[in-house]
Amino acid sequence: MGSADRRQAEEALRKEKEFTDGLINTAQAIILVLDTKGRITMINPYMEEISGYRLEEVRGKDWFETFLPESDRQRTRELFSRAISGARTKGNINPIVAKDGRKIIVEWYDKSLLDSSGKVTGMLSIGQDITERRLAEEALVRKSEDLARSNAELAQFAYVASHDLKEPLRMVISYVQLLEERYKGKLDPDADEFIGYAVEGTKRMSQLLKALLDYSRVSTRGNPLQTVESETVLETALQNLKIVLEETKGTVTHDPLPVIIADETQMVQLFQNLICNGLKFHGPQPPLIQVSAKQEGTNWIFSFQDNGIGIDPQYFEKIFVIFQRLHTRDKYPGMGIGLAIAKKIVEQHGGRIWVESEKEKGSTFYFTVPVDGVEEGKNI
Repeated sequence: MGSADRRQAEEALRKEKEFTDGLINTAQAIILVLDTKGRITMINPYMEEISGYRLEEVRGKDWFETFLPESDRQRTRELFSRAISGARTKGNINPIVAKDGRKIIVEWYDKSLLDSSGKVTGMLSIGQDITERRLAEEALVRKSEDLARSNAELAQFAYVASHDLKEPLRMVISYVQLLEERYKGKLDPDADEFIGYAVEGTKRMSQLLKALLDYSRVSTRGNPLQTVESETVLETALQNLKIVLEETKGTVTHDPLPVIIADETQMVQLFQNLICNGLKFHGPQPPLIQVSAKQEGTNWIFSFQDNGIGIDPQYFEKIFVIFQRLHTRDKYPGMGIGLAIAKKIVEQHGGRIWVESEKEKGSTFYFTVPVDGVEEGKNI
């Protein structure tokens, strides 16, 4: 090789080194080089910045003893041995300890370094500081666990409270009704009116407690999921609603319905609540409800279409909230709990529920059920 060729090759090597050094020095990632014994030969400026160590302080020192928590040293040495032997590792999450004692969680990508003859000379590790991400994930998990525990405790409280209040309330209702029977018309008109208010109030309280008990039971009394014939579910719901259907002169039709994985008892309640909603909020014409289902991706989508009075879009979310009503009780009786229970049952089964409607043009309620059933660990 002539001198000109040599100078050209040296210049090319110099530029390549400058380019590589520039990448290492400006990279917003941890870059670390170890020799075959796990001793530090290089750390980049970003590693110096986040760890508090300068390269001069740690060069030649054992990586595991200098930077790693004692509990992680053995496992990381084993990973290092694998990487040195030629195995490429990625996505290994391992913390390091900064000079001031802070623990930094790092996701590592490792690769063995080879010389021109193919001999292993060390290991290159590139790491990303994921401390904030990991802390955020852990905080989210804790919040989710706290929320699940709070919901379970609230459901249990609602069940116990409504169940335990039934007996003393029944006694109050009995005595108030006894007062009404014995003294109605024997006292002044105000007394009759006050007793009437008391009777009505205790009856309403009894209905509220029953509604609350029914709502809490969706969580506390679920059965194991199994294959269920939707058409059988519909038949049972219609049998339960026979009197209401006769009174309203309502008609329920349906397309072929699928076999699903569900709690059959709760599915009957779900179908019954949605059909009952269509029967109750009907217009001048007798109620007509069409039940259908289709598969879309990993879900069955059920629809309950009625010819009722419809719902203003601004109330689409409100109607699924417990004890929320859009109409007065004298016009449409009920406690405002049927759709709240429907929503809870659907969510217990890993699905979602929504409505599409226009005023005076009827409503269609939709809900989904996973084709393969609710995920493991979420069974009701």
